[in-house]
Amino acid sequence: MKQTRKISALLLAAAMLCSLALAGCGQKEEIAAPDQVAVALYEMILKDDASKMVSLFGYADEAEAREDMGIGDSIYDELADELASTFTAQGMTVTTEEMQEFVDAFMKMFSGVTLTAVTKESDEKAGTAVVTCTVNTFDPNALASAMTEATSNLDPSILASGDMEAAFGAILQAMAGVIADIKPTENTADFDVDFELAEMDISGKTKKVWIPKDAAEFGNLISTTAMGG
Repeated sequence: MKQTRKISALLLAAAMLCSLALAGCGQKEEIAAPDQVAVALYEMILKDDASKMVSLFGYADEAEAREDMGIGDSIYDELADELASTFTAQGMTVTTEEMQEFVDAFMKMFSGVTLTAVTKESDEKAGTAVVTCTVNTFDPNALASAMTEATSNLDPSILASGDMEAAFGAILQAMAGVIADIKPTENTADFDVDFELAEMDISGKTKKVWIPKDAAEFGNLISTTAMGG
């Protein structure tokens, strides 16, 4: 009788352990697929829409998602500053305001690009994945024509003055006025992005998420592929 009670107790304990294990499996938080993350990141960077990042990663709000990914409200201001500094270091002074106008126009042009993604391969155990991204591309002839138009409409006196800084500023302004209206074509091109499974602190909770191994390279591939590079 005692042996029977002992076996019954063991069975009961085993049943409890199984139920706890099953409950744990049911509560396991699913990891957003890397291709979904690729699209969400793209829309946050170029569409200024972080809603998908919020839903995929579980951020409290869009502001937190942007801050966590290093994409704050001042990202494009900082980009203009960096570009202006780069040109100045090369002996071609340009104001931050002039460069900001050009950056804003460039971002407006790219806002028309659509990105779709498919997970090419994924190994959650190894923490690696490859995502194939597809973007529609710009017509290089349209871009060349826009640049020609921008320079041909410049005030000849500015170019004749010999003031290269004033001329460069005028060229930037003219280019900003034409590239903002350029639309991508229906033609598409693909590129692959390596992803890794990483642990991140999101809204006070540690989570495993898929992120690009090289975020800068991801952004570079978007722009160069869309531009036909």
